[in-house]
Amino acid sequence: MKTRQVIFLVGLILFVISLPLSTKIIMEVFHNQKMNEAFIITDVNEGFPPTDSTYQFKDNVIEIEETLKEEYSHLDSTDNIIGISDLSIYINREEIVQLNEHPIRVGAEGLNRYYGEIAYLLVEDKKNDITRFIVLVKRTKELAEKMPNGDIRGRVTPEKLKYTLYAIDENGTYTSENFSYSKRDALQTELLNAGAVFPYRIGYYTDALQAYPSLLFPIIYPFATLIIGFIMVLFFFPYKRLKR
Repeated sequence: MKTRQVIFLVGLILFVISLPLSTKIIMEVFHNQKMNEAFIITDVNEGFPPTDSTYQFKDNVIEIEETLKEEYSHLDSTDNIIGISDLSIYINREEIVQLNEHPIRVGAEGLNRYYGEIAYLLVEDKKNDITRFIVLVKRTKELAEKMPNGDIRGRVTPEKLKYTLYAIDENGTYTSENFSYSKRDALQTELLNAGAVFPYRIGYYTDALQAYPSLLFPIIYPFATLIIGFIMVLFFFPYKRLKR
């Protein structure tokens, strides 16, 4: 095989393996810009000092009632003591959801007790000039336990995680949406990240932008390899053979 053909084939391989991921990354960048222009999403939980789990949005009161059933179940991956509790969430004293035997952080206070399980969010729709209050609930019970050797047991695969969001408008009317990691729209993806109810940050088209950038990724791969591959294909394409 001639040198020209070898260079062409190498370039073609580089181009083909780089194109899918680079395309998704570009789509994700434009998608993020679009979402930032459309919405402002604020996590109500300020962390420290802890935000109370009873929250007033306009004239509406959102609250969580808890019945502790097991004070110590296990330690989670960050050494928080996890207990088991029955939880009820209310909007204006109307119960909207029950979570039976759900994990909570018993050593924390306020919304911190439900970190990773329940999130309170404010979503401002810039286009329609509407602000809604979101209660985001992880319905899948996940008991991720830290073992003595440091391993984590009991994690649920992302594909099995299921969620419900309750969107409350200013007059107290609410709607609900069920979704999952596998079936989610653009706004639901943003809410999962803002509410920290998913094990890690995710993207809509690709999770690649959530990784810490380096020279290797994404500069060398996939963008440099895409450009180099395209140049090699362009300049070493067997034009003469096609003419014959």
